[in-house]
Amino acid sequence: MGTFVTRAGAAALSLLLVAPCSADDLPQKPTPFDIKPGQELTIPVAVVDGQVVVGAPRLSKLGTAAPKDGEITVGLTPAPLGSWLETVTATEKTAKPIDFLATGVNAYVKIDEAEICGRLDAPTSAHITAASWRVVLRGFEIGKGGPTCP
Repeated sequence: MGTFVTRAGAAALSLLLVAPCSADDLPQKPTPFDIKPGQELTIPVAVVDGQVVVGAPRLSKLGTAAPKDGEITVGLTPAPLGSWLETVTATEKTAKPIDFLATGVNAYVKIDEAEICGRLDAPTSAHITAASWRVVLRGFEIGKGGPTCP
């Protein structure tokens, strides 16, 4: 059996061979992280050139971790009986407040979304509908503060 290559594929391959790039040349965007009720993630965070850079999170059972300098711990408290609201709580020990989105999803369907506004002086929390299978943490950015954030 021979190999079949289209003209477009050959052109793309030739570009890769002519202009190699390293991982440093590619734009780096924070990867979204999944969390489920009863869990928490501790995420290393840094601000580099005005952009938020996140590292690999550590997963733990809710209430067992605390952030160290340069980290955010995000926990998802299960909904109490009779309620449809789970609580997303963030505790930050970062140089600047960090905002992010918590999106509740079932498979690939968005159920609910809450903006978590970073605070350095105390934990911050928001409610999210408990009908989701998982909550995706994404959109990390330097905190906006002001009237748009509670």
